[in-house]
Amino acid sequence: MTNAQFETFALSSLSSGVHCLQKEDGWKTKYASPVAVSVFGMISTQLASDPALWVDRIHPSDVDAVQAALDTINEEERSITYRFRDSNELYKWILFRCKKMEDGIIVGLLSDATKMRTKEYADRIHLAGRNALATLLNISDLVESINQFLMILGKAMVVDKVRLVRFRKDNKAFITHEWVRSQSIQKLELPMMIPIEAAQWWKNQLEQNDTVLIKSCKEEPIPSLDSTTNYDYAVMAVPAIIYGIVEGYVSFEVSGIRNWLPMEIEEALHVVNGYARSVERRIDDRNQIAAEFNLRRSEEKYRQLTSHSPVILFGIDAEGIFTLSEGIGLESMGAGAGDVVGKSVYQVYRNFPDILEQVNAALAGSESHGLTHIGENCFEVWFTPIWDEERMVVGLSGVAVDITRRNKLEQQQTIMMSELDHRVKNNIAAVMSLVTLSQQGARSIEEFAKALDGRLHSLAVAHSSLAKSHWSGAWMRDILLLTLQPYMSGSVERIRFEGPDYELPGLLARPMCMVIHELATNAVKYGSLSNENGVVTITTEILPEGSLRLKWVETNGPLVDEKPTLGTGISLLEGLVDHEMHGTIALQFEEGGVVCQINVPLSVEE
Repeated sequence: MTNAQFETFALSSLSSGVHCLQKEDGWKTKYASPVAVSVFGMISTQLASDPALWVDRIHPSDVDAVQAALDTINEEERSITYRFRDSNELYKWILFRCKKMEDGIIVGLLSDATKMRTKEYADRIHLAGRNALATLLNISDLVESINQFLMILGKAMVVDKVRLVRFRKDNKAFITHEWVRSQSIQKLELPMMIPIEAAQWWKNQLEQNDTVLIKSCKEEPIPSLDSTTNYDYAVMAVPAIIYGIVEGYVSFEVSGIRNWLPMEIEEALHVVNGYARSVERRIDDRNQIAAEFNLRRSEEKYRQLTSHSPVILFGIDAEGIFTLSEGIGLESMGAGAGDVVGKSVYQVYRNFPDILEQVNAALAGSESHGLTHIGENCFEVWFTPIWDEERMVVGLSGVAVDITRRNKLEQQQTIMMSELDHRVKNNIAAVMSLVTLSQQGARSIEEFAKALDGRLHSLAVAHSSLAKSHWSGAWMRDILLLTLQPYMSGSVERIRFEGPDYELPGLLARPMCMVIHELATNAVKYGSLSNENGVVTITTEILPEGSLRLKWVETNGPLVDEKPTLGTGISLLEGLVDHEMHGTIALQFEEGGVVCQINVPLSVEE
């Protein structure tokens, strides 16, 4: 055979045909071999009599891309794939391998690529179906997982919308999830109830058929689900059958006319069935949780009783492993319910031998009870052994109550009682001492009573000042004003205060009141306050070493000829300063009056 015969055989016998195109007011058929006409699925005379028919038969979604590709072809070979409508009004895929000749005519071989593209499409939607089902398992958020599920299916099947519709027992139905391909498509406000008659129609159809396939809603009118679909569109609806009942369906919608392929129907059935099984698994999980809840109902009720009280419930098995740890009291320990379950009590409380001692006693068969301090918290704990039918200890149960507040109150009460006892003893001792001193210097009952009354008054002033600060201390200026108030009457300022004010500790306030009283009493009897012209100047100063210096200076009083003999007042002053205030006192008897300087440390211990 000659080369020409080989070529003739190939062109007439193989599945590829020759197609030549020329651009004359658009691309038109110049020549189509008989095989090419057969591949197109056309009658041979159709393309020959109407060269523009080829372009008119290309799928509307592909025609612009095909013409643009033809415009850019040069001397290099190019492959173009497009959909073509045959004489039976069915689309097939065409693979056109072509090249431009010098005169601008495009010559190429075309073949039917429908099987190849169908297999690619089948593989793609099958893979998408697997991925869609995987999202239902991998994404814990149910709403998000369904949205991803619909999106993967919609993109793979090249549709405009995918919706999930659910039926309710009251015959109402809602669109609960929706995916749309383009932002230009109006989205619904979900969930959206669909008309009752539409819900009933769809439910009846899906109960009778595995799928509902609508090639064109204009050719086969169906009840509309919403007002946004007012154009011609195709629908494929697949029921979601859960426990044998049609609980809803997934609908695939695309604008225009579409013949749904068997592979699309098969994959949609498979994937929606997988969705239904995933819902059943979720329901089964919930039922299992509910069953477990019912089994533990009594335990939960017990927990509820302790949810608002500072109680901890715990259980420990025979090996020392926590089996229960519940109660709001755990919060005070910085722990949550169940945090220690599965852990050993000997490890968790290894630094608390008192707890482990009580655990061992309970596991040995003895009940135990005691107080345990964990950090700043105090717990009262009861341990009770648990016995099996053979009287063997199989573990223990326990209750711990947080009594931190009660414990602190009890400690405060103990301290307060001790402090009260101490202060009462001190006051009794002070009163007894004042009685003794006042008796020694008195020449009559009246003089004794007067001296004792003044000294008791100074003691009362000290108590009044300390009570204002809850016995934490008293301000120096308050002590002076309260103690000297009886001697400050009249229009002339006879008692003057100089220097800074300072809060004396509680232990210094009481003796300081009595010191001021003794100095004032002496000034009224013998010193500057015994006449009309005398003046007392009281100066306070805080020394660098943390001591208080108080200076009492009397002027313009009666002349003092000589140092008086040591009396009870001076003895009391020295005793108060030296022994109670741990300070020093210096007395000078000038002609104009007494000068007394007292230095006391401000930090004193009981």
